[in-house]
Amino acid sequence: MDSMYDVRASARTAQRTGGMLDAGRRLVAALWEHAEVRLELLTVELAEERARIVNAALAAGLLVVFAQLASVFIGVCVLVAVWDTSYRLWTAIALPILFAIGAFVCYMTVRRLISRETPLFRHSLAEWRRDIEEMSDSAKSS
Repeated sequence: MDSMYDVRASARTAQRTGGMLDAGRRLVAALWEHAEVRLELLTVELAEERARIVNAALAAGLLVVFAQLASVFIGVCVLVAVWDTSYRLWTAIALPILFAIGAFVCYMTVRRLISRETPLFRHSLAEWRRDIEEMSDSAKSS
């Protein structure tokens, strides 16, 4: 009888061990799938951020080119308009000063915009925090 009992006990132990291994495999698979989803979200956000930066840089470059062309032509038009008057020297001095003031204002604006913090990967971080809260809530309830 003892040998029959040993066989049944070892079968139960094997079932529990197999069940624990299956549960462990399912847990690892679920964690892997969760990490994969989070990595995909992070990749999408990185691509969006890269596209935003490229578009902003291109727009800023075109802005500089067109603003410079406009400034040059406005300056030439003003000088041509006052050429026959006694104010042409003062106008030739005032135009570069005005352009320098405009450049300084633009510099300060760009500096303010660059120093503003924008949270990179804000959606991924929010999801990560939500996952941590859910895990801590489920751990407290268990």
